[in-house]
Amino acid sequence: MKQILRTISMGFALAFTTQAASAKNVVFILADDLSTRLECYGGPVISPNLDQLADEGSLFEHAYVQATICTPSRASIMTGMRPDAVGTRDNNYRKSRFRNFLPDVQTLPQYLQKFGYTSIGLGKTYGPPDPASWSRRDLGEAGGADQYALPENQKIFQDNFDRNNGWKGGWIKMGPLTESADAPDSAYPDGRVTQKAIEIMRELKDEPFFLYVGYQRPHRPFAAPKKFFDLYADETLPFPEPGGIPEGAPSLAVRGSRKAALQPGDPRYDVEYEQMIGHYASASFVDDLVGQIMDAIKELDLQDETLVIFTADHGFHVGDNGRWDKSALFEATCGVPLIIHVPGNKAQPLRIDQAVELIDLYPTVLDFLELPHPPGLAGKSLMPQMLDPNAQGKDVAYTETLRGKGGKNAAMNWDGSIEGRSVRSGDYRLNRWWDAKTGKVLALELYDYSLPQPETKNLANDPAYADVQAKLLAQLNAEWPLPDSK
Repeated sequence: MKQILRTISMGFALAFTTQAASAKNVVFILADDLSTRLECYGGPVISPNLDQLADEGSLFEHAYVQATICTPSRASIMTGMRPDAVGTRDNNYRKSRFRNFLPDVQTLPQYLQKFGYTSIGLGKTYGPPDPASWSRRDLGEAGGADQYALPENQKIFQDNFDRNNGWKGGWIKMGPLTESADAPDSAYPDGRVTQKAIEIMRELKDEPFFLYVGYQRPHRPFAAPKKFFDLYADETLPFPEPGGIPEGAPSLAVRGSRKAALQPGDPRYDVEYEQMIGHYASASFVDDLVGQIMDAIKELDLQDETLVIFTADHGFHVGDNGRWDKSALFEATCGVPLIIHVPGNKAQPLRIDQAVELIDLYPTVLDFLELPHPPGLAGKSLMPQMLDPNAQGKDVAYTETLRGKGGKNAAMNWDGSIEGRSVRSGDYRLNRWWDAKTGKVLALELYDYSLPQPETKNLANDPAYADVQAKLLAQLNAEWPLPDSK
């Protein structure tokens, strides 16, 4: 193992060194649009490989993203900063590159290169590319038509793209939303990314590396080999609950009027059921690919020196809360799976029920590698909680979602009109929506997850929750003071 400058940044690092003295590598796997629907979280997605990883590692039951759309979340994760601090607020690849706002910010993979690490990013990394993060250029994000394996579906997408002179209306207007091809894994971008990841681990097995594996599934289109759709063919699964918009939720929270989950016989049931199974099958595809990576780690005898992290950039509604999308502040969008396997950690397996944030991953990796922290990190290392089941973390998480003028979804081009911020602490979530220019509060939401059916009713301003609401508002104000109202 190459000699690498190591600085102990926390007192517990000496104790950890005895358990993982030879640890030197990081494999960071990020899925796209995946809520906590895996079997190890009690969900319907068949996920034996991630279940095994959870059995051998630390599963965080309440891990939350800092933004509920791709580009801001990914920039936040890899810079260790909140989206408003790093500057990336929407999915406009040209306008919202984080280098436009902080050209000298050190991303995690970029920072590790200073200490002798080879940093490789595969697949979907940030959205907009960031060459400074990587030691070299490698297999990147696949384009629209390449999301499909079947030539006829590739043609449908390309014809629509050409007719519209680019994207129009998202995937629903560009190509089929599901595809189940009787094809090998390599027919799909994520399969090819996995093959490349294994090749790179073989190449770099004798030197320290940071390998970022960015999967594009289970994001739309829900396209995966047929064998993963077949996993769900023998039973009829219910749609997630709650299936309707919470009573009393403001229009800023969710557009629509659905009161309950679809049932057989409803006009849209078959269409949405096909999409739900497609989402689950795509997630099972990702699970299988993670299993292939774990098998390669063991085959290459890297299991005792490699930190493995699996998570997602944000969640995704598949009919729950009356939605099919992200860009919201409910559990299904804010919450993601987070499983971390620390080699040699005798305290594992663990299930950690305190709220954590994905900005905590940057300092966690550095503490695992015993490296100093650069200035400006907003997160808190998760290493103490993984080493000591009794260790207390911050148990609070903040997430943002933005709206444009009139409350429109602002995923692609935010105009600076409306901000939504959420704080999750203990059993409660408070969402506050306000005019970003005047500071005027437009709406509040409060949900109690100790209830048998949370998120069915907005509890904001309920006298029974007055103390809870005041405490959570104080936490939000401490993190984000409102601008002065005019």
